Amino acid sequence: MATYNRPDDLSEAIESVLEQTYEPIEVVVISNSTDHTSTLFDEGGRFDDPRVHYHEFPGRMGVPEARNVGYDLASGEILVTIDDDAVLTSDDATENVIRLFESHPDVGVLAFQCRDYRTDEVNLHETPDPPRFDMTPTEPYRATNFVGVGNAIRREVFELVGDYPEDFVYGFEEMDLSFRVHESGYDILFTPEVAVWHKKSPEARRTDLETQERLVGNRIKLAIRNLPMRYVVVSTLLWSVYGLLLTRRPSSVVNIYRRLYDERETTLEARNVVSPRTIRRIKSRKTMLYFWWYGPHPGRLFGRDGTPERVFWETSN
Repeated sequence: MATYNRPDDLSEAIESVLEQTYEPIEVVVISNSTDHTSTLFDEGGRFDDPRVHYHEFPGRMGVPEARNVGYDLASGEILVTIDDDAVLTSDDATENVIRLFESHPDVGVLAFQCRDYRTDEVNLHETPDPPRFDMTPTEPYRATNFVGVGNAIRREVFELVGDYPEDFVYGFEEMDLSFRVHESGYDILFTPEVAVWHKKSPEARRTDLETQERLVGNRIKLAIRNLPMRYVVVSTLLWSVYGLLLTRRPSSVVNIYRRLYDERETTLEARNVVSPRTIRRIKSRKTMLYFWWYGPHPGRLFGRDGTPERVFWETSN
């Protein structure tokens, strides 16, 4: 778990892991917190437990970097990640993870179902490319990507394809890793058998404008790092227009391009175009490669409450 100044949410998340019936289990917490979070792990504290390993680092890491550090410090062969404002919904989640990996040797990543903490409804906008946008998936299916709020990854996957891209800071780092997972020959399985309740805590989140700019910039960078040039060109055009519509600020588009320019050398060095086989797999699952649209349909950018909702929209090739 990566955390920043959410001691109450983090406590509940850790409790849900310690309640797991599977043994042995290890909890690794990577913290950049500046509040009293560390006292939870002091001698005599709430999580003074040999199964819990707390590591505090100065400054504020991005989520990808914090997770990479946590994976390096963990000792297990299966690495389960949940957000610090998420809770495992059952005490047999880990047993199900082990069983699913054993029964699907070609699967490198399990994408958990994400449910609303307060209503228990499935969060479709946190469901990887659902087979139907108007239907809650109740059966497992092979997915093109996974969502960071809850997942399990074989350590071997990281050894084969590398870590999360730390320069993404916020947004789409899971999709970048997903491209490399498919390229390695492993697959991704969405499984409603393992679920988390997600609070979407507002505590310690980045500003909406910064988040929007980074999401758009990272989506363009994602294409540059992984896709043939025709996808890069179209993705850049579509996401630039979307960034303007989303932020309603021309200055934000300028900020996005400025970041991309400043990071151009690192991004181009990391460019490793996926094979036609990977492109065919992704297309066969009816997921677009050009764009990731926010809104119930391409004609509407926001839901009724004004917040963006994630839906995949397939474009032609």
